Amino acid sequence: MRIKSDFFQTDPVSAARNLIGKRVVCQKCSGIIVETEAYADKGDEAAHTFTRPSAREFVTKYDAGSAYVYLNYGMYWLANVLTKGPKGNGFVLLRALEPENGIDLMRKRRNQKKMKDLCSGPGKLTIAMSINGKDHGQSFTSTGNRFWFEETHCETKIVTDTRIGITRSAHLLWRFLKKNNDFVSKKKGGQT
Repeated sequence: MRIKSDFFQTDPVSAARNLIGKRVVCQKCSGIIVETEAYADKGDEAAHTFTRPSAREFVTKYDAGSAYVYLNYGMYWLANVLTKGPKGNGFVLLRALEPENGIDLMRKRRNQKKMKDLCSGPGKLTIAMSINGKDHGQSFTSTGNRFWFEETHCETKIVTDTRIGITRSAHLLWRFLKKNNDFVSKKKGGQT
């Protein structure tokens, strides 16, 4: 069953946690979300909204469940989903997937054979799933779009950790990982 926009009408931390174990589908490819990061639009110095007026405008202009896709360091597209709720707005960065369907196509796009390396990072994920700048502003929750989220109804144990690759607001435990999963980008310290 597709996830509707009301799933994202909450704060980014709750949405990031709740997305672990859900499925993301993009045309012929799909994967189970095993790692996310939350970014709050207020008071989070690591969020784009802290320094970029265009990100603040995006939060105002778009509905919960919209894709916020940007080019990171001029190299890789990163896919986020917008959250908007009474406890605060923000973004959830999709950091890693466990590949499920369309694996041969993912391997071709990534020029990579090893399953563990197909979607084990936010840039790898967007390449494997063919998500790019053209998807910016599209809805993850509207029917007729080429990508969406689905419920999986599988029980998922979640661990938290600090976010990766940031120096500001780096102490926040806003990275969520499926416990003991081999497909995350970087395991939590001490996790087996």
